[in-house]
Amino acid sequence: MGQSSSTGSRNEEGSSSSRKFSNNKDVLTYFNNKAQQQVSIPELVSFKGNLEIEDLNTPITHKSLCKVLHFPQNHTILVGIVVNMLRVLSNFPLVNTSYEAITGYGLLKCILLLNKARCGKFLKTKSYDPLKLLFISLSLQKTDKEELSEENESSTNRERSIKQIITDYDNVDTEVLYLPADFMLQFLSWLLVLSVTCPTTNSTLNNDKAFDQWDSFKISAMNLVRTMNPDVVSDIDSHCITFEQFSTAVKTVMPNLLKPLENLMEHCFYLENDLVDYDTNLSNIQDSKIMTPALLAQLSTGLPKELFIQKLQSLYIGRKSGFSMRSLQAKVFKWMAPSILVVSGMKITNSDEYAAKKNPRYRRFLEEFPKLKDSDQKMDASHLNKRKTTFAVYIDDPWKVTNKEYFGDLNTRIIQISPSQDIYKVNQKGTIYFNTIGGGIGIGDKQPLIKSASKRYAPGNVSLTFDSTLEFAVFRHTGYGGSLNPGLLSMERKEENSFFEVHFLIQDVEVWGCGGEKELEEQIKQMAWEEAESKRRQQINLRSLGEDRALLEMAGLVGQHQGGGSM
Repeated sequence: MGQSSSTGSRNEEGSSSSRKFSNNKDVLTYFNNKAQQQVSIPELVSFKGNLEIEDLNTPITHKSLCKVLHFPQNHTILVGIVVNMLRVLSNFPLVNTSYEAITGYGLLKCILLLNKARCGKFLKTKSYDPLKLLFISLSLQKTDKEELSEENESSTNRERSIKQIITDYDNVDTEVLYLPADFMLQFLSWLLVLSVTCPTTNSTLNNDKAFDQWDSFKISAMNLVRTMNPDVVSDIDSHCITFEQFSTAVKTVMPNLLKPLENLMEHCFYLENDLVDYDTNLSNIQDSKIMTPALLAQLSTGLPKELFIQKLQSLYIGRKSGFSMRSLQAKVFKWMAPSILVVSGMKITNSDEYAAKKNPRYRRFLEEFPKLKDSDQKMDASHLNKRKTTFAVYIDDPWKVTNKEYFGDLNTRIIQISPSQDIYKVNQKGTIYFNTIGGGIGIGDKQPLIKSASKRYAPGNVSLTFDSTLEFAVFRHTGYGGSLNPGLLSMERKEENSFFEVHFLIQDVEVWGCGGEKELEEQIKQMAWEEAESKRRQQINLRSLGEDRALLEMAGLVGQHQGGGSM
């Protein structure tokens, strides 16, 4: 990242964790100085230039904070949540006992703490949980310093070691903390917007168009909220999210959730003319009813990087090309790279009544599909009460007709998108069939038994089954024993043996091409080159004593009897 601004930190590493302080001011000063040592001189210059400050002790105005972090207009609740989060983090490590305003030093600490790699170097401890710190910063509501009680004020001045302050999160008990579900919804909606508008640490930012679709992102964010707490169905104001719920969901099925926030904070280290335009190619998905920017953002929270950094190619859209196996085959089978199948529909809540009174074709399907008994099923509140259901299937192999055999590599997985998110990974090769003699499409199933006058589906323990007309689909989850494992979240919660089955009437089916390994490698190289080029321009700007003279003076690198070089 360029020349470091540290000078004597190496000598302090061995003894810093045992160092003790008797007052808050010394603790904050120590960590403020340590934070400055973690960034390069070009980064520090850009940081001060963006904030228009000369001294890192300068408080950051609300207007300046909103400007540098590109906060959306007219989203006062969201801005309040994020500003409170930053205020808590800016007082690190005294997140519970210090109530200072956000300064340049404080914002610098926020950037380091919200970046996984930088946080590790900053704290030099592997046992620290940045996710817990983030939840603390979202949950603790900071009041003004004068509102502190005398008892709390006196407790901050007892002697404690650096290690003790960090490892116990300044005496915060996360067991009793919670975040209102509506606050979490606002925060998650913002993160999903950022995943579209802020794909890299040095991309130009233009949030206007994405925030025009805020309601769409809110729907996807609600799926993530229900992933954390399945009881959040309609009355969101009466529910909350605990740290255990938040941590479990993020670590298992949305590990990339916070990457966009990390990218946004890193933008503070780039001046405007060092940013690069990135074509996210969202125009490709404008005609889709399912693959919206919001759904793509939700998918990106749980899928590997190689899926969502590349441009998607529309292969088959049922509403345009017709809902038929033949049409899908004609559009998709020439694609020789990975693809994503997305299906969405309305849950059939009473199968027998629907078959008898509304749809005789479904009655025939029920005769062919061995339905689970209702008494055997155990659904959570979100599955019981929400009718809209959406699944995606990542397929690493090219599609092929397999009336007897199977295809699909070990990267194949089913992603439940709504009403909540979970990921189901395969445990063997060959888990998909595309049966053109009446069997439909199956992921995790055995081939249907098809005779001249009858047909019998053979659903797997974890499977997604399409009938041959692409009118009905069934997702089944009955634990271990099949070619797909139970959901990652189900296993983490010890609920892998909670049986449930969702029958739904298909409303949309789409297949999207993801690009091959060669295209992916080229994109990764291009992104790395662009980031390196931005860093190079930073160095060039520093050597220029023309327009950049003022910035150098602000950083204290030239003028005022300063010599430059390391700090």
